Amino acid sequence: MRLPEGVVFLITRRKQFGPTTFLWDVQAPDVARAARPGHFVMARIDEHGERIPFTVADFNVHQGTVTVVIQAVGKTTFEMMALREGDTILDFIGPLGLPSQSTSLFWQENSNN
Repeated sequence: MRLPEGVVFLITRRKQFGPTTFLWDVQAPDVARAARPGHFVMARIDEHGERIPFTVADFNVHQGTVTVVIQAVGKTTFEMMALREGDTILDFIGPLGLPSQSTSLFWQENSNN
């Protein structure tokens, strides 16, 4: 399925953890609603970039955001490191994969995130 032309995904938060490790919160309400622990997403910054898989580190259904942690190790992830809060990316596809099976009381109590 192709998204409507002009749809982009906003980086709502960016936090640097180390020289090459950083966090993004990405505005993606549909992904946030469907995300579960164990899922991943595919991100692409522009039409010339490669798709990079990222584990869903967190999600907030009410804010419509998905959190990913990125370690810059190659050309595209170093390009991603240059993007700041308020910038947009072209693709943020997911959730993909199979969710983790959990019997954790924490997950059950917080599944209405």
